[in-house]
Amino acid sequence: MPSRELLSLSLYSLLASNRGGLFIVYLPLYLVELKGASLPAALTILALAYVPASLIGPFVGRLSDRARRRRPFLLAGEAAAFPLFLAIVFAPGYLLAGALFIAAEMALAIGAPAYTAYVADVTRENERGMGYGLLNATSNGGAVAGFALAGVITYWFGLAALFPFVVVVMIGTLSVVVFLVPDPTLEPTPPVRRPLKEMRPIVTFSFAVSIRAIGSGAVATFYGFLAATLGANDFEISLIAIAGLVTAAVVSLPFGRWIDRAGEIRAIWYGTAMSLASYGIFLFSTSWTEVVPAQAVRNGGLSLVGPGMQAWVARMAPADRRAEYLGVFTLINSTLWSVGPLVGAAAILVGGYLGLFVMAIGTTVISLAVMEFLYGEMGLQARWHPPVAPRPPAVPPAA
Repeated sequence: MPSRELLSLSLYSLLASNRGGLFIVYLPLYLVELKGASLPAALTILALAYVPASLIGPFVGRLSDRARRRRPFLLAGEAAAFPLFLAIVFAPGYLLAGALFIAAEMALAIGAPAYTAYVADVTRENERGMGYGLLNATSNGGAVAGFALAGVITYWFGLAALFPFVVVVMIGTLSVVVFLVPDPTLEPTPPVRRPLKEMRPIVTFSFAVSIRAIGSGAVATFYGFLAATLGANDFEISLIAIAGLVTAAVVSLPFGRWIDRAGEIRAIWYGTAMSLASYGIFLFSTSWTEVVPAQAVRNGGLSLVGPGMQAWVARMAPADRRAEYLGVFTLINSTLWSVGPLVGAAAILVGGYLGLFVMAIGTTVISLAVMEFLYGEMGLQARWHPPVAPRPPAVPPAA
């Protein structure tokens, strides 16, 4: 049975996820149609928003570790982002609206490392896949609800209602953090000076598993445009998005439990391979209905990759630097994901959607190859069960 802390974080995830998925799909449309931006400018703003936000991850993670607190950082991020999202409604042009959006994402980043570290704090090592899987399930479930509500609201009131809707949802996220998320103080740990080179395994791992994020970020941005070229209308594009999110919501918890049994690296490898298969389906789709299973397979793969990556970093990080390590991982992973839309736009410009998916397939194959080179004993060659700990040496009988 999940703990009270994990259940409260799941509720927070359910509400917070409403905004993340919406921005990827609707923000470029919002900036183009209501704020006068060109599509390249809108995509640039979307990409830039996540780069500065990820840069502060290691810093705020270290602050959370030193304070031995998690909830104050969640609360600070939500409270600081609230007025910034509200101000976007009144911004006179796309430059100011884009700057406010970037600032709001940076504010939310204050709580991101504390949030992911909190899961590791309240779960045992052999349950972290389940913990992160549960949050991934509620996150995708919340995104489904968010898309459905946003679709109805924007249909009746237009894109102008998007950010007022986000602000209303944020009142719920703030309420959950204030009234439901516990605020335990972590056990003190003796201060130990550690060299920066001790983070080398985390940095190496982060790059290895995140090369694929370039292609993933591009596909996440452009699959709706692909569906439109194949005859889908706005409603049908939303159905494609919801199909992928529902898939992830259904499989995330059982996938999380499988991660705990099979190991994080093995799960990440297979999740990345599922993403590779989805790109093949996208590439050979001849109607928008064929994009539906492609998006479902892609989101299913991400349900292995995301919790697996977080669980691996949480297991490798020292207990007193958990949020900082997760912040370093997020810095690398989010930055590579954020450049995906720009790389994808360039690939489409050069080779159309064939160029886009060739790029996505290429980055994914590179990531798989690097993972197998670095972690081969835990990847394809791994056994289904984790290795048994060696027995302690026998103690000779007393004379």
